Amino acid sequence: MVSIDDIIKEEWRQFQLVKNEGGRAECQDNWPEFYIMRKSQFMAWPKKITDSYYMDLMQAKVQGRNLLFEKYAFMMIDTMPQQYEALKKVLPKISEKKKRLINYIADIQIRWAEDFKRRYPLYAENGRPTYASEENGYTTSIETYVKGELFSYGDNTIILYAAYVEECVQNGQNLTDVVRKNMAMLNGYSSLDEVEKELSIKSCLLY
Repeated sequence: MVSIDDIIKEEWRQFQLVKNEGGRAECQDNWPEFYIMRKSQFMAWPKKITDSYYMDLMQAKVQGRNLLFEKYAFMMIDTMPQQYEALKKVLPKISEKKKRLINYIADIQIRWAEDFKRRYPLYAENGRPTYASEENGYTTSIETYVKGELFSYGDNTIILYAAYVEECVQNGQNLTDVVRKNMAMLNGYSSLDEVEKELSIKSCLLY
């Protein structure tokens, strides 16, 4: 039976093989943060989606592909188009149907992120900026990151995930809230409000 930890361990293995232009990235040596970030996300998914994504990882492994490399390569579509063009030939072709689903999901996740930021501005500020236009060359935006990751999912996973996102919309559930709450709890907090309150106190102490 596949567990979330199985997924994270395989992601970490593939992540270690990703080579960056400027050398090894700091986050490639930070297993604790990687584990919490990824577990926070996968805890928010139904089992059928985590199982499907694990199959994507295993299939990539058999085929000699690296989904973590593909994720970061796809992030370059808008932010580093020249580098993306150089890598495009080794990336899987993306169908128009899949592109439409990715844009649909990304639009909703951006709305969720903005809604979260309105209610928990300090906690949100500790994460990524929302839009690609807000990137400063050091931090990847939610918009860029989400699209890059979605491009790396297999067709079955993206279909299942799109259906789940639509279900969340229909139920008035914000998945950003769920993921960030998971992250807070894995870091020892009891709630989103507790994180926001602590950050507010720390902010006041700076003045």
